[in-house]
Amino acid sequence: MSLQNESQTTKATGVLTRLLAMLALFALVASACGGGEATSDDEEPETTSTEAPADDEPADEQPADDEPVEEPAGEEPAEEPADDAPALTASFRGVTEDTITIGVTMLDFVDLVEKNLSPQGWGDQQLVMQTYIDDINANGGINGRMIEPIFEFYTPLGTTVAAEVCVRLTEDNEVFAIVGGFLGPAETENVCITDTHETVLIGGVQSEERLAQAKAPWLQTSSLRNRRLSVFVDLLEQDGRLDDAKVAIIGSIELEDVFEQAEALFQAKGVDPVLVAINDVPQGDIVAENARWQVLAENIRASGADKVLIIGSGQAGTRGVFENGLDVEKWVLERNALDNPGENTTAEMIDGSITPTGLTDDEIYEEAGTQACREIFFAANPDVAEDKLPSEYAEGEEQWFNPIMSYCRWLQAFTQVATAAGADLTPESFLAAADGMGDFTLPGLPFSSFGPGKYDADDSFRLSIFDMTVGEEGELVPITDILDGTS
Repeated sequence: MSLQNESQTTKATGVLTRLLAMLALFALVASACGGGEATSDDEEPETTSTEAPADDEPADEQPADDEPVEEPAGEEPAEEPADDAPALTASFRGVTEDTITIGVTMLDFVDLVEKNLSPQGWGDQQLVMQTYIDDINANGGINGRMIEPIFEFYTPLGTTVAAEVCVRLTEDNEVFAIVGGFLGPAETENVCITDTHETVLIGGVQSEERLAQAKAPWLQTSSLRNRRLSVFVDLLEQDGRLDDAKVAIIGSIELEDVFEQAEALFQAKGVDPVLVAINDVPQGDIVAENARWQVLAENIRASGADKVLIIGSGQAGTRGVFENGLDVEKWVLERNALDNPGENTTAEMIDGSITPTGLTDDEIYEEAGTQACREIFFAANPDVAEDKLPSEYAEGEEQWFNPIMSYCRWLQAFTQVATAAGADLTPESFLAAADGMGDFTLPGLPFSSFGPGKYDADDSFRLSIFDMTVGEEGELVPITDILDGTS
């Protein structure tokens, strides 16, 4: 029986679709060495051993049996452990009395840069994650257990490498959980972790169909698309943009399950859409997309719509609205389409598009939780990189801020839930802990929560608009304050 709730099915997307989504993720941070180079499987982070004193060293002098033993002045006697404290046991695979073994998956930027699919890497990702793990272990670990990581790099271009990594971590190394998961075209292999091998996952890319298949807890720090759409409609209403609106809804075949919920969400707000249509051309076929949008544009014009909600295929949608001369306000569910529009979609085409966002990268980096992450990393590694805002990085420069923000957040999500699970750490106790988390905070996410049936943490939302006049190539500019999307 699945540990996650049942949900609607969604159709699998094509490889090119996932590649476009992956490239968009590189532009933000998102939905991840060694100074931009992947570390080989047999490289281990340096450790400092503590040697026992030599046999010929004198032992500390002990008082005679009849001499009173005095406590040092000003010091309290050490507290004895509580007799009723639960004993730590080997409660599940990957969990011993002393350790929790986790897998950490990281994007192979050496491969991506060589293929000209990314202009730079994310610095030494393994060093970043190891630093955070060392800090947790130095402060008592998770309920007294030390975290032992196993690092794996994967290329997101296809599923072959990701599938091999999944097997190595779950079967060969029997980790308790995997942090990071798989992104891009490789994201379909996340079900290898949670379904096939019934292993806890923090990260990856959820969908309601994949969650329904999961046999182990799967937590995501970002927001699920279905919930993001619901919050988007709420924000549009709160900002007065639904008043007297004539809304056309255009959905992509890749996000058909999300598209199917949209009409009812507007109707619940008293808005009956004037057009509901599907774009059945797979993302990436530019010629076919443009031809399809010529037809859709005529349908939108005939409907009298003055607002168009584009669900998926954001580049094709904004390009189609512009090239066909539609005078409408563009609402785009996927912000990635605006962060990285690609070669065929210009800033002028997406100008004025409104999308749901959270904090900007600079705001995330300056937020109190992320500042604590920065302090931990740069205190341990003062010479490896300059601590500066994401906006201050030059093109082609290793983007250290991405793993600093992402890995600290993922690891904190795992640590908080695993700590709440208690001494008897199993997938069942981990899921029960997630169900009972309620509201909490994560770096860069002022509003976060887990609960029964809700396994995507991010509740921090605002409306932003793309302004082509800001910066060199245009930027998303906030138009509302951040709010709690669950309130």
